[in-house]
Amino acid sequence: MITSRSQLQGVAFVGGGSGGHLFPGIAVAQRACERFPGCHIQFFCAPRRADRRVFSHANFPTQIVEIPLPSRADAWIRYSLAVVKATRALRRSFRARPLDVVVGLGGYASVPGILAARAESIPVILMEQNRVAGRVNRLLSPMVSAVSCSFAETDFRRTPRCEVTGNPVRREVLAQLERGRYQAQNGRLVATGNGDGKTVLVVGGSQGAQGLNQALLAAMPGLEEWRERVRWIHVAGPGYAAVQKRYDELGWRAEVRGFADDLPELMNAADFVISRAGGTTLSELAVLGLPALLVPYPYARDQHQLVNARAYAEAGAGIVMREKELRVEPLRAVFRDVLFESARLEEMVNCARRLGRPQAADSVIDLALELSEPCPSASVSLS
Repeated sequence: MITSRSQLQGVAFVGGGSGGHLFPGIAVAQRACERFPGCHIQFFCAPRRADRRVFSHANFPTQIVEIPLPSRADAWIRYSLAVVKATRALRRSFRARPLDVVVGLGGYASVPGILAARAESIPVILMEQNRVAGRVNRLLSPMVSAVSCSFAETDFRRTPRCEVTGNPVRREVLAQLERGRYQAQNGRLVATGNGDGKTVLVVGGSQGAQGLNQALLAAMPGLEEWRERVRWIHVAGPGYAAVQKRYDELGWRAEVRGFADDLPELMNAADFVISRAGGTTLSELAVLGLPALLVPYPYARDQHQLVNARAYAEAGAGIVMREKELRVEPLRAVFRDVLFESARLEEMVNCARRLGRPQAADSVIDLALELSEPCPSASVSLS
């Protein structure tokens, strides 16, 4: 993308609620600081535990936007009143420093930031991580300058502009590419680790996944023939102590965590991943070339993780299994036909890497540069 502008002075990121929403924003912020030293970055995020945990390790200024989750019908009144109050406060914050663009990360906490940016005539980019657009992004898309999509199939019919940039991945993920996990052989990427023993990483997202944990542990006794050949790394969420105890009782080598601040390093140590199928998780797996058994979160209203997982599987990089299907015989088939079948595993590695978009953060920044040009089409103003 060719632009005449060469500098970003300030970027605000609004939204959050999960690592899947926040990590792509952090990736763009990291790259913006690398390309434009002195660029001011500010995150306006949700008052949730996941946001606090993520930003305890991210070196960016943050401000909490006090927005309740409208989880019940009567909560919509409180939510609407909170949006009005937060929008006014954010307008004042946006005026305090020069901003070139506001980036919406999705989630209900992004609404006041988008409205404030619109009122201040600041260009807005929405970032959509999933193949099926989130509800808030669908509602807000007509009033923004552009949408940055991870998937070409994502439908934003009423958006003025939609760019398929890919989903940005953090510096910590990209750094793993330099650590020699794969070597080239005859035009293919082949794992350099021990061909006999395998490391399997289980991760259920930034909050863990109780259903995934329970289903997997229930099937473990039926996988005993591989017990001496598999090492587990399991990011299990709040109930991690009970998960570790069960692995110990069954005699498996396992390292169980409640939360993984070093998840990119754990991914790079793995040969195979059993995971939920959030858009950000899949983007990171693809960049690192990780084959995966994808177990979509079963209770999402729009089943967006199932749609994401099918895209990864259709590309040859993964296998989709519903949580209710995560039982002994299907898992035995995965171990036999994929994990310990080197040709199949290597082919999935190469398919995953072909999906990866390591330059996605630069694509979003290039879009921001173009939108921040001082011309009538560069911003969306109130009419």
